[in-house]
Amino acid sequence: MALRYGEVCKNCPGLAKCRDIPTAAEPLVMQCLSCDGTGCDECDHGTIDIACCPMLLVTEDVLEVMEYAELYEKGLPPVAGGALDQAKSFTDACRIIWQEIAYWKNRLGIIG
Repeated sequence: MALRYGEVCKNCPGLAKCRDIPTAAEPLVMQCLSCDGTGCDECDHGTIDIACCPMLLVTEDVLEVMEYAELYEKGLPPVAGGALDQAKSFTDACRIIWQEIAYWKNRLGIIG
């Protein structure tokens, strides 16, 4: 989700034009998602080091599931008649609108 919400690859124009690709010498260090930073078999010390463009690690099917999960949260399940029957331009517009609504509610201190 850090990629989806701009914490990783912030202002990056895309895979073909990555600006600051992490390397083994200067990796992107992120908290392990499996253990929330407490240390586990996946990370051993609470963090993971990423030494390539993070977008290369996220497959298209994962991005698609993330989009469907967000739509489902808003009441549009990924079934016929739901998200699967909506135009991509419509679901993209909804996502932009929902982000703006969340931004302004947060900025103005509106709950709910």
